[in-house]
Amino acid sequence: MARAGTHSSVIEAAQSLVERLDKVARVSRGIIKANARSHSRTIKVLRLGGGWRLTIVAKNAKQEFHLFDISLAEIEEILSDREFASFEKIFPQE
Repeated sequence: MARAGTHSSVIEAAQSLVERLDKVARVSRGIIKANARSHSRTIKVLRLGGGWRLTIVAKNAKQEFHLFDISLAEIEEILSDREFASFEKIFPQE
């Protein structure tokens, strides 16, 4: 069964992360905003009703994703992988 939103584009910086999240959660891809003008690579996680909003900013692009059927602990575990060490990570305060 194909996951929701598999037809949408993903910014390069988020490609491997989204591939991993697709295996354990329902991922809805948002619009890509060009010219984000960020000097750092950032992943911000916010709690939403029934899920999470993940905002990824890298170089000149920004994209939001909505995640469902996954816990904050699972998101933190995936983001703790060495592959994502170059990103600044911002998690919600409990």
